[in-house]
Amino acid sequence: MNEELREVRPEDCKLLFEWANEKEVRKNSFSSAEISYEEHKEWFQRLLSREDCKQYIYCVDGIDVGQVRVSINGENAEIGYSICSDKRGYGYGKSMIELLKKRIKEDVPQVQVLVAKVKTENIASHKVFVGLGYEEKYRQYELML
Repeated sequence: MNEELREVRPEDCKLLFEWANEKEVRKNSFSSAEISYEEHKEWFQRLLSREDCKQYIYCVDGIDVGQVRVSINGENAEIGYSICSDKRGYGYGKSMIELLKKRIKEDVPQVQVLVAKVKTENIASHKVFVGLGYEEKYRQYELML
């Protein structure tokens, strides 16, 4: 299996839009509202010029399988990722996040801590991060009024 994380390119805009609006991705996102293509295009253009953010496409044997983004804040980088719907359940999330660790060390050496915030009900992502040695640091509780 040949896998890589490649930097996002301008022609990835539509692919990322489609992946971002998949039902499960929206459900597991902290902002679950559907995204319009116009909103996405504006966001994507800003993303391409940001210094504090890295976006990658995860490819396996030449096929685009998922995406991962890190938002950098000093020595910390927060991870957001997804795997396309027809490739879920094969362990690609874990492989992609493992590759990310190596890639960030090369691309952004000042980053010392990778952080992942995961919704309680997103069991698959919990398994990915725990399986890779990430430690749970805190829990958040809410009460709807």
